[in-house]
Amino acid sequence: MYFEQDRLSSSLKWVLCALLAVFCLSSAQAEFRIWEDKSGTIWEGEFVTMNAGLVVIRAHSGQKNEYKPESLSATDLDYLEKVVPPVLSLDVSRVTSGSSGKSEMVKCTAVIKKSDTRKYAGELTAVLVLMAEELATGAYSKAGSSKEFIFALPDKYGVPIAFQSDAVKFAKRSADSGRAYSGYILVVWDRFGNPIAIKTNRDSFSKKATKLAWPERLFK
Repeated sequence: MYFEQDRLSSSLKWVLCALLAVFCLSSAQAEFRIWEDKSGTIWEGEFVTMNAGLVVIRAHSGQKNEYKPESLSATDLDYLEKVVPPVLSLDVSRVTSGSSGKSEMVKCTAVIKKSDTRKYAGELTAVLVLMAEELATGAYSKAGSSKEFIFALPDKYGVPIAFQSDAVKFAKRSADSGRAYSGYILVVWDRFGNPIAIKTNRDSFSKKATKLAWPERLFK
């Protein structure tokens, strides 16, 4: 009986700790600030999203209100340049080198472009992961360590940002055993830890992309 109570107590403590961790993470991402429109009216609220060209701001009460960007102060517009996620175009290409026998060295190059003309001054983190397939079982897994790349988008539209993964040794498809290259996962995160763009070469990778390509610098 006492054992059951202790086990229940431990389980309850674990649940409470998990809920506290989620609350702390949400609180860390929330950013209530003072807003001002061009008429001089001020209020406190948290930016939520852009909806059909309107800025959605949430009050402490939970009520959400929409505002035209042109109605807000210059300070607010500067702030929005850092928090409104940009529209990104992602591309990943494979490079193979050092091929010998039944193995090869593979690395990938990621290219990121801003697809909209709106300015974005916030810092972004891209995480590139190479994926492997066990030739014996067909199971997929992460190959090597993730490559994290911290960057800011150029003001000019369409200017590419590129970086490469580390080279990873894979077995060739003609080999009897080992892990062969099977693709990649590329995720771009904003400074609040939100994934804003994802690209993979397999639908099955997309389902677990944010788990495998999460940035350690944001979730330490």
